[in-house]
Amino acid sequence: MKSFLKKIIQNTLKFFNLKLTYYSTNKERYLRAIENQKINLILDIGANTGQFASSVIQDGYKGRIVSFEPTSDAYKKLVSKAKRFQNWKIHEQVAIGDELGTVTINIAGNNAASSSILKMNKIHEESAPQSKFIASEVVELITIDSVYNEYFEDGDKCLLKIDVQGFEDQVLKGAINCLKSVSVVKVECSLVSLYENDKIFDYYFDFFKQNGFKLYDIEPGFSNPLTGQLFQFDAVFVRI
Repeated sequence: MKSFLKKIIQNTLKFFNLKLTYYSTNKERYLRAIENQKINLILDIGANTGQFASSVIQDGYKGRIVSFEPTSDAYKKLVSKAKRFQNWKIHEQVAIGDELGTVTINIAGNNAASSSILKMNKIHEESAPQSKFIASEVVELITIDSVYNEYFEDGDKCLLKIDVQGFEDQVLKGAINCLKSVSVVKVECSLVSLYENDKIFDYYFDFFKQNGFKLYDIEPGFSNPLTGQLFQFDAVFVRI
């Protein structure tokens, strides 16, 4: 019966160009990386509704997590989700970049998951029509450097997770001082330009090499559903 049901699920997924995978293997691997680096503080930049943080907690992570999210609807859901966990704190609603001020963020139609300060390129819109911008809002803009000491304590092993849809280089510019005490960075990288004036993966590979990190892991992400071309992946860099 189990094999019969599995076959039905696989055929259904195949119809929608999806594939059945055992995601727990990847989660276990990622948790082992956190444990191996003795991470006890995660700064979750671009949290959306808390998918990353809740996944890590469900995998057994007991350290502190601080999440940052700029879009209003996602922020409200994030706050609600985090209430159940004592080790999960939500910073006030802000965008993260390389300076202090205000900024307009474009809200994507896919539950704000693809929202960005940058304009979306045509290749992204055509590959994921549901991610097109449907609204915008003005939010406060801060840097990680400006709040880092509010959360970082002596002896902490910090993981900086950055998922900000093409604005990653600006986030890193605004974290250049505190980056010296960060142990691990998990950053979304693109193989092609998906947002106006964004940087693709080779920029980040060079950046982290120059700042004392080595590539530790790669996790495939967003791809074209018709051609199978990979557009984005998450790269994990560990301090040497």
